[in-house]
Amino acid sequence: MRSLQWRMLAALVLVIILTWMISISMLVAYLSSGQQNFWQAHLHSLGDTLVSGLPDSWLPKSGERAADKHPSNAASPAPAGSVRDITPTAPVPSSSNTAESAEPAGLLTAMLLNTIELAIVGILMWLAVVKSLRPLKAISLEIRSRKVFDAEPLPADKVPDELRPLILAFNALLKRVEDAMRVEHQFIADAAHELRTPLAALHVQAEVAFRAETIDGKDDALRKLLEISNRSHRLAEQLLDLARMEGGLHATGGHSTDIFALSRHVIDEFSMQARKKNTLLTLSGSTCLVTCDIDEIGILIRNLVDNAIRHGRDGGSVEVRCGHTFRDNGRRPLLEVRDDGPGVPEDERKAIFARFYRAAGTVARGSGIGLSLVAGIAELHGATVETGKGIDGKGFAIRVVFPQEG
Repeated sequence: MRSLQWRMLAALVLVIILTWMISISMLVAYLSSGQQNFWQAHLHSLGDTLVSGLPDSWLPKSGERAADKHPSNAASPAPAGSVRDITPTAPVPSSSNTAESAEPAGLLTAMLLNTIELAIVGILMWLAVVKSLRPLKAISLEIRSRKVFDAEPLPADKVPDELRPLILAFNALLKRVEDAMRVEHQFIADAAHELRTPLAALHVQAEVAFRAETIDGKDDALRKLLEISNRSHRLAEQLLDLARMEGGLHATGGHSTDIFALSRHVIDEFSMQARKKNTLLTLSGSTCLVTCDIDEIGILIRNLVDNAIRHGRDGGSVEVRCGHTFRDNGRRPLLEVRDDGPGVPEDERKAIFARFYRAAGTVARGSGIGLSLVAGIAELHGATVETGKGIDGKGFAIRVVFPQEG
């Protein structure tokens, strides 16, 4: 029995059973032996002992009780001219005197027995509470002795049933804290691993530019330095976005957003990057409203466009399309980014959404984070990510289908 409520109820039932056993034994003794039985004698003796301990001023005088009960026995003036009868009269015994003397003794005895009964109830319930809360003391000692970042769940099998939900909720909190710490540690490891190479390249190119003897040599080194700096900046942004998403710092609500207008802003940001590769970057479709967090969907579109430009062919095309599609008997918003580049083998299309995965034969440099961000943000918004053929059946396409509006 691990319930504190049932333990206290069991203690109360035990006292009630004990009281009934004593009462029944007293009744049996009275019926079998009359008033001269064990209980009667000892209870009378206990009552007399309690009465004898009271101050005399608390007890009424026997003469006063007799005068109050039998006023005819008191002296009264004789009528004038008569001879007063001075013959002594014998006292008349009264059964009320015995009853009155027994009343304080019986009352004190009942008070003492009730006090003992309440004391037994209190002691048993105190023992039940102490026994039930003893596992909490062990748990508190275990928590106090734990090391930093130890998120092992607390044992909940020995605690009372009333406290088990509290321990389980605390274990759930520890699990969330452990997940947050894991994300933080993973972010530190990823940042250290991914930023080490570009930072070293920045240092090398800076030394090359410093030691260059000609202006052309310096300009060439500075161009490479700027390219590495841009790549490092993009990598740092993706790492921070990934840590923010996996750390649960995403928005809990959303607003109705036109992803067609949002895509137009993103395309403007990538116009220079597309121009460097002679890539034709276009936007097609119409107004497409989605209930979402605008910052996160902006990150999703940026990564899709960046991935298409980076891995598409030089002089190729990248198309961003917004619209609707019919799925599950409903009209659902759609965002699609496609190119006419070399594409991705069908057996690798699922793997490219894993973190730091790079498809075999990839020439363009990338961090391997962008598409994992796309998959994570889509999941947070209840959207599905699909892959397929790109423009004119060539290249690669990624399609994000959002939940039905309203």
